Amino acid sequence: MAVVLGFVPWIVYWVLVGNAPFTVAVLAAFGVAVLGTAVSRARGTRPTAFDLGNLGVFVVLAVAALVVPDPVLERWLQPLGNAGLLVVALAGVLTGHPFVRDYATASVDAATARSDGFRVITTAMTWMWVGVFAAMTVVSAIPPVLDGEATIRDAGDTLSVVCYWVAPFVLLGLAGAVSGAFPPWFEQASARLDARSTADPSPTSQRVPAPPAAAGLVVVAPPDSRHDEPFGVLVHGAPAGATVRVTSEGTDLVGRTWRSTADLLAGPDGAVDVAVTSPVRGDWSTADPEAPLWAMRFAEPGAVPDLFVPPAEPWLVTVRAAVESGPSGGVVVRRRPADPGVRTEPCPVQGRPGLLALPAGDPPPGGRPGVVCLGGSEGGHESQIGAALLLASHGFAALAASWVEPGPDGQVAITEVPLERFTAAVSTLAGRDDVDAGRLVAMGISRGAEGLLAACAAPGAATLRGLVLVSPSSVTWQAVGDEGGIPDTGSWTIAGRPVPFRPLPTGALMPQIVRNAWRLDADERAHRPSLLRLRPAYRSGLAAGGPGEIAAERVAAPLLLVSGDDDEVWPGGPMAVELVRRRARADDEHVSHPGAGHLTRLGTVPTDAPWSAGIALGGERAGQAAADRDTTRRVLRFLAAVCGPASAVDADRPRLHQ
Repeated sequence: MAVVLGFVPWIVYWVLVGNAPFTVAVLAAFGVAVLGTAVSRARGTRPTAFDLGNLGVFVVLAVAALVVPDPVLERWLQPLGNAGLLVVALAGVLTGHPFVRDYATASVDAATARSDGFRVITTAMTWMWVGVFAAMTVVSAIPPVLDGEATIRDAGDTLSVVCYWVAPFVLLGLAGAVSGAFPPWFEQASARLDARSTADPSPTSQRVPAPPAAAGLVVVAPPDSRHDEPFGVLVHGAPAGATVRVTSEGTDLVGRTWRSTADLLAGPDGAVDVAVTSPVRGDWSTADPEAPLWAMRFAEPGAVPDLFVPPAEPWLVTVRAAVESGPSGGVVVRRRPADPGVRTEPCPVQGRPGLLALPAGDPPPGGRPGVVCLGGSEGGHESQIGAALLLASHGFAALAASWVEPGPDGQVAITEVPLERFTAAVSTLAGRDDVDAGRLVAMGISRGAEGLLAACAAPGAATLRGLVLVSPSSVTWQAVGDEGGIPDTGSWTIAGRPVPFRPLPTGALMPQIVRNAWRLDADERAHRPSLLRLRPAYRSGLAAGGPGEIAAERVAAPLLLVSGDDDEVWPGGPMAVELVRRRARADDEHVSHPGAGHLTRLGTVPTDAPWSAGIALGGERAGQAAADRDTTRRVLRFLAAVCGPASAVDADRPRLHQ
């Protein structure tokens, strides 16, 4: 409505200019513009740049109406007025006062008005109007250019009627319709997108599969192994040279089906070994013993794919082999998150929930080495329970700790989180009698890695033996909530004071958001996710420079930095390179995995659907699987190097049961 009011002087002008003397039309419009400005001042609001520009245009038109002969005005007054509109709108954009934003600010709250997304949308809509005014100017100039006798009062001349009146006002009406329809459409579509991306199915018990019937083929796979232990599938009894289809299937934490299939040729002895035989077709392309697991694809009909999360209990995987119209066989195996003797117990940190995983048996004299596991922006500690259980299987006391938790509405807002929460988690683990406080390491992922590094770089922070940072950040970022960046607010505080932060230009995401809103119905019908790639915003913020650099050189402990070169969330690789450059330490290590995305996990799990809650994580299936396995080995090696051996368990020891 405010934009419509801004056009009132022009509406008066357009109504009168073809039906009254030019002087009357212009002065009437000028009077309405003056009255509108006076009313704004009387109500305590400042006139917009568009209002003031209109006054200037009508002054120019009034002078023209007084001094230019009517025959000239009849030909050129309409394109002159449209050009004036163009100049006013263009000048507003170029000086940082796009008129759509000036008018829209009054209809939104202060936080929204300061947000980068609001800035980008209102600027884009103003540019749309600039384009319309430019088109109106060009179209209305056609009659006097092509026909020197054309006038705006030639009611019987098609060229004059179409170009002076019909085409310009059709363009104007279309722009007005878009301006009026876009905000409510975008708000409704965004709400649907948010509801779709935050849908979180509840965990469910696995369906216990029946053992496949044996009919001539013998399938051998490790019957009981951890997620980080070697896997493999051997098939015996096939005809020499026959095509053997190997299928693996299991369900995830919420009961959805995942499946991999590949066709492999049996050797002369009728055997197939996925570790040495490349498929002729299927869900993986090269010989790989773990491929039947990581190559599983989301296979739930009529559902939207999402990131695989393994069940809390041992994961039951059915492995089948069959020759078409020939022998078949299969086996059900278990993939465990931890060794049977690993114990868990609640371990809250400053009232926030946590879970401590302890190795089997009694602790050695002096206590065990410990690892604090900190997740990313998903909040809570649940995402790190799997890592804690795996590390406990290797002899470490591992604490999965919370540093941010969902609010009453279930949304997580990383805004002014005390960095002391990270050091409190370390202190909680160090304070246990069965833990060696001198042999502690902390591992953080994504925003958790950012907060952990910033906490350890703060003056007076406790010294750890090492830090593992997966998809790290070299800066502290602007606060982020469910509506995007929170204006003028940082993510962290220290001793109650805000930590300087790097602004996050979330406006860079608006083209994606609008596109996702436009395609929402098609995505829902096709059961596709509507994904948002955050990297452009973080990349822009990083390139812009500014405050927020983490003083990583203050951290005395060595760093193991892990990144993927296909990270769709933020430029974790370049930020890791920057940390290594600034620290210039020989004991730091940065590993960049080709084809891997933002989320690198310990162990081997399916890598299809690399996204969660509508956020694209990046990574292609084989590259992410290789990164997960390599990271598992490197993390265990790093922990052993900085803490001393914690366990006799060798993660790389072959365990293919035959």
